[in-house]
Amino acid sequence: MKQNTNIIAHSIFLLFVFLAGSCNTKETRPINVIPVASTVGTYSILNLSDYATDIKYIPLETNDSVLLYAYPQIVYENNKILIMDHYTNGYLFDNTGKFRLKIGRRGEGPDDHFGISCLFFIDENFIGLKSKRKVLIYDTTGYIHQNINMQAIINAPTDWFDIIPLKKDTFVMNIATMTGYYPKAMLLEMYQSKAKILKEYPSYITLDKLYGSVGSLELGIMYRFKDHIRIYKIINDTIFTIGQDMEMKDAFIFDLGKYKTTLAYLELKEGFQDFFFSWKFIEVRHIYESLNHLFIEFYFGNYAPEPIKLPGPRGGTLYKNYVYSVFDKRTGKLTLMYQPIKGKFGFRNDIDGGPVIWPGYISSNNELVSYIHPEEFMEYYDKIENPSAALKEIANNIQWDDNPIVIVAKLKE
Repeated sequence: MKQNTNIIAHSIFLLFVFLAGSCNTKETRPINVIPVASTVGTYSILNLSDYATDIKYIPLETNDSVLLYAYPQIVYENNKILIMDHYTNGYLFDNTGKFRLKIGRRGEGPDDHFGISCLFFIDENFIGLKSKRKVLIYDTTGYIHQNINMQAIINAPTDWFDIIPLKKDTFVMNIATMTGYYPKAMLLEMYQSKAKILKEYPSYITLDKLYGSVGSLELGIMYRFKDHIRIYKIINDTIFTIGQDMEMKDAFIFDLGKYKTTLAYLELKEGFQDFFFSWKFIEVRHIYESLNHLFIEFYFGNYAPEPIKLPGPRGGTLYKNYVYSVFDKRTGKLTLMYQPIKGKFGFRNDIDGGPVIWPGYISSNNELVSYIHPEEFMEYYDKIENPSAALKEIANNIQWDDNPIVIVAKLKE
């Protein structure tokens, strides 16, 4: 009996060792891989309170000197709000919403521009605007500090480029040309209104021809996170990072599986109809990064669970086939999001019952920054049963045609 007992105990021990070994040898996904393909088809409504602790609203001053009509980009740093109006100029406000000055001047003079395409940085002393093949750097009084013609640097038939400072006088530039080879990024030194290339980061990709309609897609996305510059290009499926050592490394990788965009698709070799009407790939359109999360906007094409119909040209119909998502950098989990209100992408605002919120910028202080037009704000406000004192004050002091209201939510750490 004792011998049988020993045999049984030994068998149980061997089984435990086998199971433990199986667990240890099980293949696991690296935490920096974003599992898009395996997550398609599962969606959730996410609450803002799970990611942020509080919200503040900053109505921007409205007067005859500053009437904003369209504002595609916003930056909030060092208690300054910089907002771009209709690709014409930058407008600087303080953290109470008081207007300070207009940055840049549209015209044909040597220090003028033909239109602003990007607000690429703001710090304690300087503000950077990107125009057509030109970089303009101003001090915070509006005086132009550097005026750099990028034509010789780009040296390609394209206006598709982004640029962000890595450190003093050193910038990272991201470009997309229409044909031939081009690097993933270039490191530039810009000083006294002159620029020179310090380093290229090769891409190993050669384009037969990139059409203007997809140039902005292949340009990709570039943004600053802490003291790193992040770069994402659709054909690489990788978010690269350049640190203070000026080396490029992989930061995050999108696992898109069968939904991955092909080079032939970008070059329209699969046909005009395929590019504009089949929507068979999933594409990354915007990325915002906080300390713990990536907030990612995907274009889902035919796979979008909640497409939004919009009136199109000539009586046609356009569709917003987007899916917003949150990737947790600590766990490697990707959550695809339903719209909390039909037609509105973002987080359900369960903190004060106000507007649906999604970042348009993440500040260096780990703040989610967005904005809303007063007319849309009032649409939300009229449906709130018990609005907070802050929401009441804003509603009582704005007009529908005022400048936008900036929203700042402090993210959890």
